Amino acid sequence: MSRLFARTLLVVCAGLAVATPAVGQAPRPLVAIELFANLSAGVDDDWLARGLAETISAEFEQIGARTVITARTAGEASTLATLQGRGEELGAAWFVTGTFQRNGPSFRVTARLTDLSVGTTTESVVVDGTSDDIFGLQDQVVAGLLANGAPFESPAESLTQGNDIVEAEGALVEESVRPSAPPVVPEPVDQPVQVPDDVVVSAVGPDRNRTDDTLPGLSDEAFGILQGRPRVRPMRTDSPPTIDGRLDDPVWRSATMLSEFVQQAPLDGAPATEETEIYIAYDSDNLYFGFYLHYADPTMMRANRVDRDTAYLDDLMTVYFDTFMDQQRTYDFDLNGYNVQGDGIINSGGRRGRMGPIPPADRSWDTLFYSGTQIVADGYTAEMAIPFKSIRYPQQAPGVEHRWGFQIVREVKAKNQENIVWSPMSRDVQTFMSQMGVLEGMTDLSTSRNLEILPTVTAIQAGSLGQTGAFINDTTPEAGVNVKYGVTSNLTADFTVNPDFSQIESDNPQIDVNQRYPLFYQELRPFFLEGAEIFDFTSPINFVHTRTIVDPNFGGKVTGKVGRATLGFLVADDAAAGKRDDSSDPAFGENAQVTIGRARYDLYSESHIGATYTDREFLDSYSRVAVLDGQFRLGQATRVNIVAAESQYRDEDGNNLNGPAVAAFLQHRGRNITASTFFGRIDPDFRTDVGFVRRVDQQNNFTNIGYRWWPEHWIINWGPTANYQLNFNHAGIRQDESMGGGVDFEFARNISASAKADQTLERFGGINFHKSSYNISANSSTYRLFTLRGNVTVGDEIYFDPENPYLGRTVQTRLSTVLRPTPRLTSQLDLNTSRFTDIRVGAKEVFHVKILRALSTFTFTDRMLVRNITEYNSYSRKLGLNILLNYRLNALTVFYAGYDDHYRQADLIPDLMDDEFFPATAFRRTNRAIFMKLQYLFRY
Repeated sequence: MSRLFARTLLVVCAGLAVATPAVGQAPRPLVAIELFANLSAGVDDDWLARGLAETISAEFEQIGARTVITARTAGEASTLATLQGRGEELGAAWFVTGTFQRNGPSFRVTARLTDLSVGTTTESVVVDGTSDDIFGLQDQVVAGLLANGAPFESPAESLTQGNDIVEAEGALVEESVRPSAPPVVPEPVDQPVQVPDDVVVSAVGPDRNRTDDTLPGLSDEAFGILQGRPRVRPMRTDSPPTIDGRLDDPVWRSATMLSEFVQQAPLDGAPATEETEIYIAYDSDNLYFGFYLHYADPTMMRANRVDRDTAYLDDLMTVYFDTFMDQQRTYDFDLNGYNVQGDGIINSGGRRGRMGPIPPADRSWDTLFYSGTQIVADGYTAEMAIPFKSIRYPQQAPGVEHRWGFQIVREVKAKNQENIVWSPMSRDVQTFMSQMGVLEGMTDLSTSRNLEILPTVTAIQAGSLGQTGAFINDTTPEAGVNVKYGVTSNLTADFTVNPDFSQIESDNPQIDVNQRYPLFYQELRPFFLEGAEIFDFTSPINFVHTRTIVDPNFGGKVTGKVGRATLGFLVADDAAAGKRDDSSDPAFGENAQVTIGRARYDLYSESHIGATYTDREFLDSYSRVAVLDGQFRLGQATRVNIVAAESQYRDEDGNNLNGPAVAAFLQHRGRNITASTFFGRIDPDFRTDVGFVRRVDQQNNFTNIGYRWWPEHWIINWGPTANYQLNFNHAGIRQDESMGGGVDFEFARNISASAKADQTLERFGGINFHKSSYNISANSSTYRLFTLRGNVTVGDEIYFDPENPYLGRTVQTRLSTVLRPTPRLTSQLDLNTSRFTDIRVGAKEVFHVKILRALSTFTFTDRMLVRNITEYNSYSRKLGLNILLNYRLNALTVFYAGYDDHYRQADLIPDLMDDEFFPATAFRRTNRAIFMKLQYLFRY
């Protein structure tokens, strides 16, 4: 009580002091102090809003400043622009703003001191403590604001000015609706982004009031499955902006504005901790966005100059569109602070986010859009123009409004992976598209058809080591063309002649030693990636795996949507099947014909039924598969998938095999409980030459369950998991049985870890092997400079020798780090190891595989970069070097020049004759290639 009385007396004395400077003294600087915002929204703590302001006022008066206490008008946000405006009205040169939040006995107070003359925050303070020492917290706040001394010049006299309390008529401290939740621990001090020399040092947003044009949701049936969600109507413009990243175009002064955002993570539903301004406009050809991303502490911004679609470690600004508003597929467009573009597609049956409902996009999809950015003193600004030609959407009659699902997500990686969203999201709802808002009001979009012609010219000089030890070179120039035509705004036809499938990046390395089943490699070729999401659905079998089409002469496909039906049809002529060594072979020079068709009918939110047919014909052999599938959403966090397939197969010798495959998968992912169960049956005679299946003759069941707590403190969330699996073959013999459990943790400062243990029975070669294994993994992305990931598995493993299998001991590791010493240089180092020992004879090492891969990228400009991949395999004694120069005008107009070199230890090269000039352990070049590739997009 004595401290409270002393503070009150000090404030009263300051208020009674003379309000004019002494004769001959220069007027002292005026500091405006805003009443602190109560984020907890508990009325019992409202006194602290004024208490903090008055404490700071008294202390600032003591060191010679004048102060004025003010409050925001209800609904007004404290942006830099509004602070400067209010400061000008008051005659203030500085502004103090802040917030406080209670969680039980814990308190967090934040405060900022802003120099209004240059528009920068000179001090930013975050203080944590308890209610028992609330006055100590206030002292810490003042000390933090004055940590580097008083930034304002003032005379030595202290109490010669009054403390004016100014509040607008009816002004109230803005109350934020926020759930009661413990505060997240302070973010680490990040390394500053290296900004350009011409960084803008003052406010660069449009000269306008900060408002939010979000419209309330409606229950009108016209909004279908997005009834009640927030809405926004972009402004139509006749003066489109110049896309240079600067928000100085006239359109932004009147465009639709969004400024109220909430968190999806780490505290879903809580107010965003950073200010965000979004401006939206459109014309007949493009949808325009302006972004102003503020940072209270700009040094925490993460931005690097990397290649397109690879800025996933940076702070991203992303817009999402569900153009058919059917919650089946969503487009993703994103930017970082250095104008690195990204785009992708999200499928309703695709991957889910690890701890929340924001799923990762399939980045294999590329399209054309325009963007520009600039880094400014308190963050970055950006502009984006998305051509309507680049996406598919329903056609509408003249004057009829388009309605799309719409979401905005801003990522602030340094603040515990904070995701800021426009349309509020909840962890209780595990579907992303059902939590989108509505973009409405656009009319009379251009009906011109999209025509894209993409010619490609490739020149490769490739050499390989012959059996005699001579190196044989061959130069192969090739040309091809891809044509894309928008039949309608929602239906696209693609055709390719002599498609260029030259690999400009190798597959990620996988250890292939002692593997029981074949390894899976992702598709990397552009023609097959376009529209690939249509052929993708949840299933234990990948029924459409286009890497089985190895060397097509031509291909064509039609993809799109008509009403509720999504359609995909692909044909290809594959020359690889006839590439035989024996010219007398009847198959020599013959081609295989591949046909793939899919139709999907949308039922309701993220629910559909579908049918797929694949056929590969070669001479008298064939491989045909018919598939029926369905996905059904049950409530907000549960879905079920079913699949039924039948294969008909005849090999080149005329042998016939026919077999069915069925599966059902039930999954629930709520805020706390996650659970899934699966049943699948694959007949011993099931075959496919168009898809990928690791194993047949299975009757497999598994169940997983987990629980997750969300303390949202220094532990963001954590929880245990348990799993059980049982698998029989069709003869009723148990093949696999496993049970295990683990625990997962997600900590503050972007750190996560997990531990798991399993007990397994695996049958191989007629023998039941009982195994134990233990796994630990961790991930850290605390600082911008580097990211660390690690995974270690220790336990029993079978040596898969069909003649003599036995149980040994394995240690497998996967270590990865991404280094970013400067925004222009990114280097990723990966180390995969697998060590196997025969425990029957002590600990005899059978093999020890180490694969080291280094991928480094240096970006010269927004368009040009050079990349190096160096890879070494200690088991096969292979060394690979790859250098690639990439000059990119846009998403599809690219020039590549590269050099690829491969070496191997001489005594391990098959059929190589002895060479007295090279010792057996020396490395010999086995392959080399120099290539150039140019593809240029013509769009009409």
